[in-house]
Amino acid sequence: MTVRLRRHILPGMKRCARQLVLVAALALSTAYLTEVRAETESIDLKALAKKARPAVMLLVVSDTTGKEVATGTGFLVSSDGKLITNHHVIEGAASAVAKAENGGLFPIEGVLADDPKNDLVLLKLTGKDLPFLTLGNSEKIEVGTRIAVIGSPLGLEGTLSEGIVSAVREGENKERMLQITAAISHGSSGSPVLDAKGEVIGVATALLREGQSLNFAIPVDAAQYLLAKGRGTMSPKSFGIISGREMPDFFDLIRDADFRASRETMEKGDYAEALKHIKAVLTRFPNSADAYVQLGRVYSSLKFVDEAAAAYEEATKILKHRIRTQPDDDGAWSSLAELYEAQGKSADAVVAYKQAAKIAAFPGPWSDLGAAYMRQRDYGNAIEAYQQAIKLLAEKVPDSRTNRFEIALSGTYWSNLGDAYLGAGKMSDAIDAYKKAVKLGPDNADAWYGLGSAYRTAGQEALAADAFQRARALKPELFK
Repeated sequence: MTVRLRRHILPGMKRCARQLVLVAALALSTAYLTEVRAETESIDLKALAKKARPAVMLLVVSDTTGKEVATGTGFLVSSDGKLITNHHVIEGAASAVAKAENGGLFPIEGVLADDPKNDLVLLKLTGKDLPFLTLGNSEKIEVGTRIAVIGSPLGLEGTLSEGIVSAVREGENKERMLQITAAISHGSSGSPVLDAKGEVIGVATALLREGQSLNFAIPVDAAQYLLAKGRGTMSPKSFGIISGREMPDFFDLIRDADFRASRETMEKGDYAEALKHIKAVLTRFPNSADAYVQLGRVYSSLKFVDEAAAAYEEATKILKHRIRTQPDDDGAWSSLAELYEAQGKSADAVVAYKQAAKIAAFPGPWSDLGAAYMRQRDYGNAIEAYQQAIKLLAEKVPDSRTNRFEIALSGTYWSNLGDAYLGAGKMSDAIDAYKKAVKLGPDNADAWYGLGSAYRTAGQEALAADAFQRARALKPELFK
């Protein structure tokens, strides 16, 4: 049975961060309980604590007067001071300090990325050559998996508890939640949930009191996503943006079920359904330029010209305000470029993408710029843009050779570069690029198809047939 979990804030906490409480119709009858299968593997708690505790921090949060208003837990995910904790731990904060188990104090510089929907935030503290934890894989977590949690309940940093994953639940927005038996006391919000290898598989977020304590954690894939989002931030933003009212960026939206549904139903030609979903998005994100762009696209598809123009105008107002107040916001420039493309202003879109790429430290805007050039059949500039995206991914993302998400992204960039070379008639370069793409992503059907096209153009029919066969097996619709 699927049980929906709903969150709200538990008031009255003086020293502890306000705890998210999962309120749901979790019936305690045996009909609703999932049988727990204890695994035979065990956790070497001494070794795990020795390895992990130096990377887990007590967070002390203060208001504008310097008064301590909350405590929580966070953990380092990079040697240069990137730290993940719960959004609610620092909501309304003016400043914060991280305290290590050895007593070291590290000022928090600010916010690199925020995900209030999943109750996560990525912070940056001052430091270098710091110990950090590795983010693992929560996709295949099973009931009965043994776990350990290291947190700071009531300010007692480095507290270790163990347990198992007792259930995998579904939240109110259809997000996955891990129900665990390890204790999560007040002040443990943001604690890492570790597997037997010492890798983070979840982030402790809440407890439910309904006759007993039920503890939950956010699967680590949401933290992986947040970390990728934070890599594109040039400098940390102040705590003032953590108010629940900030304008969401595209990373926030693509995790929203209605936003995804709007795009998917629009692709299928069901514009009325797409309109229903995007209107639901705007009730939650009324300041989202990207949502208004999507609304404009839906209206355009429905031939509602005036309504589409009004949606695009609202998006333009929001974006220009963001650019005026935050000129280094590459996300605003990228969204403005997308808006221009929706309006058919391709030249303006390229200018905006260039500005986004100039500002951003992450390769995404360069890839977007390459795609814009491709739509204009400007293959020479597209090649340069995709090359820059590949270069930045290798330079700025140290785990691009080991992290599955980054490997797939790298493969996509190489495939895009192959497309640009193919368009430019540079078959040898195209073949080399596609080969790298399929090596990084053997399941990339588009890359195999591109490789087949390059081989066929180069007169290598046997190799082309093999590449096309692989593409057909992965994505038959490419050949319809």
